[in-house]
Amino acid sequence: MKWRRLGDVGLWAVFSLLVLAESGARQDPYWFRAACIAVLAFAVYGRRRWPLAALAAVAWAEIVILALALGTTNGVQIALVPAISLLSYLAGRRETQLKHFVLLCSWSLLGMLILALTVRRGAQATEAVLTWLLMLLLALLLVVLPWLIGRYRAQQALLATAGWERAERIEREQQMEIDQERLRERSRIAEDMHDSVGHELSLIALRAAALELDPSLPDVHRRAAGELRESAATATERLGEIVGVLRDQEAPTMPHDETVRALVERAAASGLSVQLTEAVDGELSPMVDRAVHRVVQESLTNASKHAPGASVTVNVTTNNQDVQVEVVDTGAARPVAAPSGGRGLDGLRERVRLAGGSLTAGPRPDGGFEVRATMPRAGGRPEPQTTAVERATVRRSVQRGLITAIAAPLLLGALVGAVALGYYLVAGYSAILRPAQYDGLAIGQSEADVEKVLPRMQMIDAPSQGYVPPADWSCRYYRPAAPFSSNYVYRLCFADGALVAKAVVASGSVAPTPEGNG
Repeated sequence: MKWRRLGDVGLWAVFSLLVLAESGARQDPYWFRAACIAVLAFAVYGRRRWPLAALAAVAWAEIVILALALGTTNGVQIALVPAISLLSYLAGRRETQLKHFVLLCSWSLLGMLILALTVRRGAQATEAVLTWLLMLLLALLLVVLPWLIGRYRAQQALLATAGWERAERIEREQQMEIDQERLRERSRIAEDMHDSVGHELSLIALRAAALELDPSLPDVHRRAAGELRESAATATERLGEIVGVLRDQEAPTMPHDETVRALVERAAASGLSVQLTEAVDGELSPMVDRAVHRVVQESLTNASKHAPGASVTVNVTTNNQDVQVEVVDTGAARPVAAPSGGRGLDGLRERVRLAGGSLTAGPRPDGGFEVRATMPRAGGRPEPQTTAVERATVRRSVQRGLITAIAAPLLLGALVGAVALGYYLVAGYSAILRPAQYDGLAIGQSEADVEKVLPRMQMIDAPSQGYVPPADWSCRYYRPAAPFSSNYVYRLCFADGALVAKAVVASGSVAPTPEGNG
């Protein structure tokens, strides 16, 4: 708080020194200097709580000064302009509402025009309007542009804060997604154990069943083979229980690089009647390749367990975008009562879903069982938007805001400049007094007769050459040709209802040609 107050004092001191330096050089009265310093003190100390009120106080002080100084020999005081620009910027930083700022600017500009027309009634209305348009153009550069820059800075800070908050929220969501993926991965690992070890146990049971039915073996050996088959079945049940516990525990992931062909050949070597048709062009994504392996492995395990003696056909084919897996068996050659926990196919469906595909499994109308899976070659799901992407989005939004903040006043300034130029040209062409008409005017001619010849408007940019007419004279200025086409103008002075003086006045660097001087 102490440093903030010191900063306020320093800022007020800087603005006050500008006022004192300018007013001292111009020898303004002391009450004028004190009034400006008091207005600056209110604006500096109130800019945080009442940003628009602080801006309005200094702006209206400058408006009154301009209304009283324009068209005089006192010059235009500009010491308050830096304070107006800075307060406008700070008002934008305080996130003042746009409609309030627009109302303040509109009423201030309207008040400036009314004061200019009221305070200096002797001045031409056309000159007052043109001066007002120029002040409007300056207001765009010195008031509106700083406010838009401040507004942009405020929005930049707001967007950056919102972007970081959004990024943190996305990180939390990603962490939740990671946790969910970890749970699914635990489930997958459990299913992998169920598939891999269960598959091996099924092959052991299959070999044991073949030995149990071999008539060339003694009865004792066949009974041992039957006991081995029953032990393999019991081990399969125990494996299912262990898998259920493993779903909620951490477990390492072991890479598996066995191909589908090697898997089928190993199953065929164990006594399973299986044929493979593989038409795969190109490489599959690791997730899809592993899912294909698991689909075939689980299907062969189920076939050996639930359909002993059946023939199995495995088809793996690809096209431009998808990979299809089809495992079909002809059904059990003899009745069998094999335990089933139902976890194998459920795990396959989840694995295929995570790879972006779908799986169907069920009995065939003509007997046997069929498993079909379709997955995209690329596999996987799109990754969530990362924090870096979010920050880039925020940065692009801020850049668009900066472009708007700069383009808006430039376009508006160009429009005001075009209007001012058009107004100047219209007034210029309406103030042309032709040389022949000027030469036809005579000193002493009545003002009413002269006005019949004069154009309907006077010049709004009459040359300033230090000419001071007598107190009872009224002088008017006219141009001999279109704007920007001559280097001299005509001055006509009237007094007591008659033309008392006429002169050719230089308006450029080239001296005018003398004509009709009187």
